[in-house]
Amino acid sequence: MRLNRFVQEEIARPLAGPAAAGHNICGVLVHADPRHLAAARAGLLALPGVEIHQEAADGRLVVTIEDADGAPAALTLSRLTDIEGIASAALVYHHCETDDPSEEMPS
Repeated sequence: MRLNRFVQEEIARPLAGPAAAGHNICGVLVHADPRHLAAARAGLLALPGVEIHQEAADGRLVVTIEDADGAPAALTLSRLTDIEGIASAALVYHHCETDDPSEEMPS
């Protein structure tokens, strides 16, 4: 999986204490080899902040990843294709909450 500069910066940035729940939310479409779907499912669920919301017999899985203590969502996202049975993972949605008022859009 090729990582862009934002993801690389998120991985490199040390977390100052526990991550805020829901700070980063990533929606990911995962394609797994249907013959290894059980292993892929188990590998995904072993990662911090990962939830599987839907799966199909042909190996497609709808997954969300949120920041977890010591594991930014970007780092978890980069590890998906290392899991046995997973062929690809595509980020299809990303939402980031911030407490920094300077990052808010003007009304």
